[in-house]
Amino acid sequence: MLTLALSKGRIFEETLPMLERAGITISEDLETSRKLIIPTSHPELLIIIV
Repeated sequence: MLTLALSKGRIFEETLPMLERAGITISEDLETSRKLIIPTSHPELLIIIV
């Protein structure tokens, strides 16, 4: 299991396209979700927003 911690803002926004190019999609609607632990399409990867 790999947990990727990202800060909100510019770094998070710049990382999303890189993850998508790697074939990893985020399972939540980030505009409406208040979750800080976000599951991804990869079963061994979680993203934590700090």
